[in-house]
Amino acid sequence: MDRTEESLAAALAGGDHQVNLGFDGLHARGQEFQSVVQALGATAFALAGDEENVRALFLPPLITAENIKKTNYLASMPNLAGEVESFQGNDKDHRRLVQALEEGGEGWEDFFSPTGLVNLPAACENLYPLYAGRLDEPVRVGLQSWCFRFEPSPDPMRMVSFRMAEQVYIGTEDGAAAHAHSWSGKLLGLLTDLGLDVDSESANDPFFGRAGRMLAGAQTENDLKHELTVQLYPTRRTALGSINLHGTMFGENFGITLADGSPAHSSCAGFGLERAAIALFAFHGMAVADWPAAVRDRLGLA
Repeated sequence: MDRTEESLAAALAGGDHQVNLGFDGLHARGQEFQSVVQALGATAFALAGDEENVRALFLPPLITAENIKKTNYLASMPNLAGEVESFQGNDKDHRRLVQALEEGGEGWEDFFSPTGLVNLPAACENLYPLYAGRLDEPVRVGLQSWCFRFEPSPDPMRMVSFRMAEQVYIGTEDGAAAHAHSWSGKLLGLLTDLGLDVDSESANDPFFGRAGRMLAGAQTENDLKHELTVQLYPTRRTALGSINLHGTMFGENFGITLADGSPAHSSCAGFGLERAAIALFAFHGMAVADWPAAVRDRLGLA
């Protein structure tokens, strides 16, 4: 395999699947690429068809500042977060802003202030506030959302704006573990059916700083995170998705309790829709018509 980030980016651009918008990791997508993403999203929802009481939600790409603080994301990965600001001044402030823009734009950001909203870094983090309080029975939700992480890169597989499909469980400790195990198998099966050579590997989140290294070590030691990876480049594997056990973190932080008053456990399993689509184009060719019939049939693209 001699594929590189540069050659993959060039091939995607040549197929009109990726148009760089002037910032690493920020892309427009062509119609055929979008059709694959939509098919992957629909297939991800359909995987839950044999389970009972699974709610399907499409969540917005923003989360309130109050709720993002409860997820611990800002404390553990602040370098990836993005706060949303807007102009909230008066007429005088507006005239000063226009003057700054006419004079070259330096300092225009000073006229903007926080809105109380933050770009959503992971799809499931908007879900937990909805279930604050006592659960009479476990919750299972399939969800999809646009997400943002500030890690610009020329690697086509690393985007600052992307879509995720996740399956989340909130309930008992045993139920969270069973959900993670079940969905690990389902996602592995789906990606294998799509002709991708996928492995499950123990992993940790890219926590920030000295305290983050301790968190990462604990996550690995307790086997709380697994990534589903493919050999897209010759020298490293790339994650398409992950399976995560959260313990009672979200239950405690959002006040989600079981009938006995104890904090709820949770787990999630999901994958990046653009990442999976790029992997399919990389392995099967830049035109869907050239893909194996079994892959097209699995996605309903025949």
